[in-house]
Amino acid sequence: MRVSESFSRNLFLRDLRGVHADLNEALARMSSGQRVRFGSDDPAAAAELVKLQDEAQALTMRRNGLSQARPWLQMTEQAVTELGNVLAEAETFAVQGASSVVQPPQRLALAETIAGLRRQVDGLTSLRIAGRYIFSGTLTDTQPYAADGTYQGNQGTIEIRLDEGEQPMNVPGDRIFGSSVAGPLKLLGDLEDALRSGTAADVQALLDPLRAAVQANSTVVAQVGNLRKALEDADLRLADRQTSVAERAQDLGAADMAEAISDATRFQQNYDATLAAGARLYGSTFFDYLG
Repeated sequence: MRVSESFSRNLFLRDLRGVHADLNEALARMSSGQRVRFGSDDPAAAAELVKLQDEAQALTMRRNGLSQARPWLQMTEQAVTELGNVLAEAETFAVQGASSVVQPPQRLALAETIAGLRRQVDGLTSLRIAGRYIFSGTLTDTQPYAADGTYQGNQGTIEIRLDEGEQPMNVPGDRIFGSSVAGPLKLLGDLEDALRSGTAADVQALLDPLRAAVQANSTVVAQVGNLRKALEDADLRLADRQTSVAERAQDLGAADMAEAISDATRFQQNYDATLAAGARLYGSTFFDYLG
């Protein structure tokens, strides 16, 4: 049975389109650097790439959350450490003021020093990040302490997700500075009053509470340090997972450039040879018609 010229030409065009498609695909791999650009390129790899992309986005969001929590814990740790230094200084001055040989003018000078330390601590209680008070619990728009030393925040904590669980990114101020009833702020105020108008015995009575406050502060410093370290460790683990996800996505989707170049060269040769064969079979007018 004779094959019509029209049928022969259609077969040729089909083959030509196929070779041209292969060439374009190889050239696309070369230009984009991607092996899997569409789901049809490799359905299994494409499905895994979608999952990896979702995980990468989730990891980025979690690391962004940690980056927002980090300054809170860093500033808290610095403030608690500074408070410890203030309390240690106050204890030293209290020991001096408790001596029976210290005269009233000297005690008044010590009282002024303690007043300065108290103002320093007042400044610590009002620390803010991006306009939010860090020592007010979850009431971050409320100044932690009133002028009389009353704590105005709450006991709530702002939680940040770490791996499978959560941990606080802040510490309520009354756990650090106390209140108008008890704690470092009250002790500093009592010490100032004792030095101004009390006796050596009144100052002496505050030494043990001051030492206890120094010790309690050291415990808080350690606790905040542990929170900050847990956050940093979690961030490192997330960063490692991000790297693994990116490497897996690269392995799945990236083109082998040497292979892409080899394929492009081979398909170009096939395409040129097919065009040449068509020219011999059908003449140049056929290709003029094709454009």
